[in-house]
Amino acid sequence: MRGALARRWIVAVTAVVALGTGACSDGDPKLGGPSSDASGNLTGPAVGQALETVGEGKLTACTAVPDAPFALEVEGGLDGIDIELVRAIGGRLGLSPTFVTTDRDSIFEDLDAGRCDIVASSVTITPELRATLGFSAAYFQVNQSLLVRKGDETRYGDLAALAGRKVGVVASTKGATFAKANAQGAAVTEFPGADELLTALGTGKVDAALQDLPVNAYDATTTGETVVVKMFTEADKEEYGLAAKKGNTALIAAVDGALTQVRSDDTYPTILRRFLGDTAGQIQ
Repeated sequence: MRGALARRWIVAVTAVVALGTGACSDGDPKLGGPSSDASGNLTGPAVGQALETVGEGKLTACTAVPDAPFALEVEGGLDGIDIELVRAIGGRLGLSPTFVTTDRDSIFEDLDAGRCDIVASSVTITPELRATLGFSAAYFQVNQSLLVRKGDETRYGDLAALAGRKVGVVASTKGATFAKANAQGAAVTEFPGADELLTALGTGKVDAALQDLPVNAYDATTTGETVVVKMFTEADKEEYGLAAKKGNTALIAAVDGALTQVRSDDTYPTILRRFLGDTAGQIQ
């Protein structure tokens, strides 16, 4: 029997990948040394040291936990895609990554109050949020996906095969909307959250779970009991970005420069593979 999603770090944690947050070597972008982005702009520690951040010499991020696989509490600290990404960006800028854990409902208030420099918490870039926040370039694109129990992948490879069966979704999500429109002949059952949905799949109350790919992929990778059989590229996508105060253009530019480096070498794919396994290659 699987535990709650927030506790799955116990089986997920492997040897931590070094992402350049420790000792630096001048000229080597993977170790945080000075370097340039594609436009020739300096993006290394010289830029980081010139920034006015909440803590001198630090890049402080507000993060809501648990939010697996993006942020989760582990013994001795935090782990997750967003956590490792901030550590990598801080390393490129010569800034020590620091985290403030908060509630999702108050996370932007914490940013506005000056408790952190950025919000790193699987924040979807929307026109409404752009009106009041600054955003980095998108670093994660979310598709909907179909998860089934291991052994059922040949029976339920797509929604058509689930006619007459039960498909579970999280209520009031894009996955729920997509399932209701496309799971013809299947009974769509709603759950209050991902934990409840995945538990229902594991206990046989539903035959498949349709929700965000990273959540399904993390379950498959960490439990070994489920398989992602389908990614739905035709569904509306969400893009995640790192948020900062509106008008903090220097910080956003510096983060974007470091993010370009992280995505251009093997750092970002390595982070994704840790948490998403084989499905990491489907993330753009």
